[in-house]
Amino acid sequence: MKKLGWLILAISLLLSGCSSDPQIDLLHAKQDEQELETLRFILEDEEKMSESVGVFFDHQVIVAVQVHPLSKFRKEKIEKRISDELKKKFPDHEIFVSSDLKIMWELKDLVDQNPSEETLKKTLADIQSLAKEAT
Repeated sequence: MKKLGWLILAISLLLSGCSSDPQIDLLHAKQDEQELETLRFILEDEEKMSESVGVFFDHQVIVAVQVHPLSKFRKEKIEKRISDELKKKFPDHEIFVSSDLKIMWELKDLVDQNPSEETLKKTLADIQSLAKEAT
């Protein structure tokens, strides 16, 4: 009986940890639902991604993605694929896609704060400068 209980517990833990739906957080300075839904659709379509954060501001789209552990070696290809898709859907926007974890954390904090446009502009400039840092 004990073995059956442990088996059920192990299976339930494995299944709960293998969620196929990525977590997607989005923020739009102008609250344009159509652009947000288009971005959500593009990010949900990427099956190798476990989490993403996207921010629209002043004709800029900034997206940070986190890929599944087995897809770490293909991060650049996944970034390029998402970037190309976003460029097709938003040709008049400047696109920035990164898989850097620090950028992911900073964008998450930004989405959680829901800042004013002035703060958003300054923070996004700081985040883009993080991408240029050599680590």
